Amino acid sequence: MVISTALPPQEGLSFYVWNLSRFLVEQGHHVQIITRGEHGKPFYEALEGIPVWRPRFLPVYPLHVYLHGLFVQRLVKRLEPEVDIFHLHTPLPPPIRSTRPIMVTVHSLMLPDARSRRIEGVYDFLTKAQAPVCALIEKRLASISQQATAVSPPVAEAVQRLLPQKQGRVEVMWNGVDTRFFLPDSRIQANPGELLYVGRLAPGKGLHDLVQAFAITAALFPDIRLSIAGSGPLYDTLVSMIDESGLATRIRLVGHMSSREALRALYQQAWGLILPSHHEGLPGVMLEAMACGTPVIATRVGGIPGVITDGVNGLLVAPRAPDQLAGAISRLRKDAALRSRLGQAARRTIEEQFSWQVIGQHYVKCYAEMLAGASR
Repeated sequence: MVISTALPPQEGLSFYVWNLSRFLVEQGHHVQIITRGEHGKPFYEALEGIPVWRPRFLPVYPLHVYLHGLFVQRLVKRLEPEVDIFHLHTPLPPPIRSTRPIMVTVHSLMLPDARSRRIEGVYDFLTKAQAPVCALIEKRLASISQQATAVSPPVAEAVQRLLPQKQGRVEVMWNGVDTRFFLPDSRIQANPGELLYVGRLAPGKGLHDLVQAFAITAALFPDIRLSIAGSGPLYDTLVSMIDESGLATRIRLVGHMSSREALRALYQQAWGLILPSHHEGLPGVMLEAMACGTPVIATRVGGIPGVITDGVNGLLVAPRAPDQLAGAISRLRKDAALRSRLGQAARRTIEEQFSWQVIGQHYVKCYAEMLAGASR
């Protein structure tokens, strides 16, 4: 596995790769992970028996991926004799050269994400400015792969458009959930006052919409509260928004959840998870909450409508529509039977389609087909 995010995992892509790696190891396969070097972290260590390599990383933007690639390529050459397949996950690992088959899994593409952003600060400007360089890297990643995969149909379609001349279809693998860990707990009663957001505090996540929608519903339901779990560049902006809205006593910022047990407890205790994103691939936090039987309110973006059917296993609203968001929150808050029905259907959806047992076996099948093709 080749990734660009931190290990031990702290965000969606890292958890995806980590959970896939653990599943493969449980099935008797051997996995190694290459990621970026971090200050204070060793070049090599074994995490739960899985070898993790951290080649040197120089944060010289926008050339950081190319520079990191020099150190990654050296390690790839060293490891190549003992590797059957290199599996890269983007955004944004360095493209590599190898005589071994290469799979690339696309979790999201930088250029479409950047185009959907509104410039509301320096972070948005830098993201947009860097996007053309990132797009070149993504095109190179797609071109070196013998098999391209994606976490949702919209991402797969975007990858196919990226390289229309490339033979072979882009396989949709979806995100996966550890259903043995994220599960409902009948001993825990959902708190009827607790609404939850989990995710990066970053542009594109709809945080302005979230605060506006909560302000509307807070006026209707005196006991309703919102917990926001996550960290990111919009933290200070979010604090200011909350203060200006007069909701500081009703909105709790709990920060990044480094403990998976604590995160699971948040899902289990909340009566709803709200995801007001303007763009997404397929958010892992949504799948985790659904696995816990927590009803989800989310926007119709990215791969979300491929998982949630409105009114069946969750509620969908348009992006950038705080009034719709507030209406969905109110509907869910007032109807306990609806919450129960959506939560149970959400859990079934995850068990049947998004457990790592399902997703992992799909990968194993693709790996075997790649190896069989390479041997011909």
